[in-house]
Amino acid sequence: MRRFWSAWMALLFGLLSALPVAAREAAEPQGAVGDLPVVVVGEARPLNLKALGTTVLLKTRATGVEDEFLVAATDPGLPRLASLFGAEWAWQEGHLLVRRGDLKVELDLGQEELPPDVGGRRLEVPARLVDGAPHVPLSCLEDLLAVRLTLAADGKTGWVEPLIESIRLEGDARRPKLVIRSSAPLTFKTFSLRRPDRYVIDLAGGVLDTPALRVTHPELGDIRLGQFQLGPAITRVVIPSVPGLTIVAPRPGPSREIAFELAMQGISAPARDFPVQKVTAARVEPMASGQRVVLQFSGPVQYEWSRLLPPDNRFFLDLPQAILVGPKQEFQVQDGHLRSVRISQFQTEPAPITRVVVDLEKAAQTRLTAGETPHSLVLEIRHDTIEPTMAMLKGYGTTSFPASGGVVCLDPGHGGSDPGAVNRALGLTEKEVTLDLCLRLARILRTRGWNVVMTRDDDRDVSWAGSSAREELGARVQIANDLAADVFVSVHCNASVNSAVKGTSLHTFKGSDSLLAEELHPTLVAAAGRPDRGIQKDRFYVLAHSRMPAVLVETAFLSNSEEARLLGTPEYRQQLAEALADGLGRYASRYLKQTTAGP
Repeated sequence: MRRFWSAWMALLFGLLSALPVAAREAAEPQGAVGDLPVVVVGEARPLNLKALGTTVLLKTRATGVEDEFLVAATDPGLPRLASLFGAEWAWQEGHLLVRRGDLKVELDLGQEELPPDVGGRRLEVPARLVDGAPHVPLSCLEDLLAVRLTLAADGKTGWVEPLIESIRLEGDARRPKLVIRSSAPLTFKTFSLRRPDRYVIDLAGGVLDTPALRVTHPELGDIRLGQFQLGPAITRVVIPSVPGLTIVAPRPGPSREIAFELAMQGISAPARDFPVQKVTAARVEPMASGQRVVLQFSGPVQYEWSRLLPPDNRFFLDLPQAILVGPKQEFQVQDGHLRSVRISQFQTEPAPITRVVVDLEKAAQTRLTAGETPHSLVLEIRHDTIEPTMAMLKGYGTTSFPASGGVVCLDPGHGGSDPGAVNRALGLTEKEVTLDLCLRLARILRTRGWNVVMTRDDDRDVSWAGSSAREELGARVQIANDLAADVFVSVHCNASVNSAVKGTSLHTFKGSDSLLAEELHPTLVAAAGRPDRGIQKDRFYVLAHSRMPAVLVETAFLSNSEEARLLGTPEYRQQLAEALADGLGRYASRYLKQTTAGP
């Protein structure tokens, strides 16, 4: 076990030199024992030790040996300190007795080594009598109580803190637990960092017993551990964020075992109704300016890609509804930019996902393109680096869509941490109304030959909880843009501080939006049966940044009691969904090349 940390050395010799000569000469014992160093015992000085929220006062003596002090074995602060760590401390019949759980340790005067049960460390300053009283080395607190002792530079304060004995992954690889065990209860706090995305756990009062400890997961990569601070101690654990990872923290409060659940969930594929396909072939081959990964499928597939920023630099390509034929594959390249490519069945049926992990040596430039044959995909890894802080970190695409009709992206407004408008009297939120309405609309459109993309199909943030409005809205628009939707429809409920305000409206921004709104407007207003607030032009983010005709629908006012009651009924939502489907059908028949059934 390592000796305790100290910032005392400059101060120590100043204290010794400040002692009266007579006091130094009277200090006992003098000289060396065997090959042990000479010990010059100083006067007793107060030391306040902070441990688990409590301060304990000890009287310690400098010894002239680096990083070592003596404390009276009968000091009343020692039993109190030991009790904080579940131990008993007593001087009995000429020796020290410490009990900790099933462990029983004895230390005698003059004993030069600690017992093997606590590491067998050699004591540079053994226990001895000073002024007729038994004294023990202060550093043996670390061994006997399984703690770490850190002393402040002022020589008046110190910290006695638990050891983090282990940090390991346990359980199933898809739903592992990161389990942290310590010699005494710890508390923690968590927070997230961006660019690169990572989840941080700060363990307050914990000291890493093994600084070289590494924790690695086959998908997450290295979980980084470090001693962020000493005196008081903070150990920091950093988990890299990868697609589909959800981390569930335990309940707050002191504990000797802290377990975080790491759920490796399947990705939420935005495009709907893709049948299961097979990954029939995969290869890595050189090209003029780098390498390319070529994937062949039995039919159309969609994909979601993401990348981690330095120092990780991995690139992920997830293929929902795809089954890898044969065992997992690994291609070693080692060309200075690309280290290796790994392909495996990340998730099995009934919702299979094939994952391609690209291990990059540096932040290499990548590009996804269609292959030379139908239903193939090429990932190019170029011998050029990107500026990580400016890079796109996530995107979507397809080799093609399964249906012959148009592609519509439905955007249920709000969701997850953002409820949108709320009618408290009815207990009704905008996010639940818009989701149910869009799910109904999606079912109708699929029966009419549309390819349906949804920004969300459950109650969640599209970006992440706590993101800014710009980041959340940007994530919604990106799905539509990346998947090259033909039209974008964002569905909302309106609200006003004036509960008398009511009605239905459609909102546009771009010139192409107006044609879409004009086809949706008549049937929607007729089905809603509410006052017609018309087609209004507004620079809403999702309208201004979408690359296709887009419209934002305000179905009715949740702040109006009459309209809120209507929005709360399944029948009314179905009525609105059918009206929107009819309007989209009319738009497709006039402006889209694909064959999509109308009303």
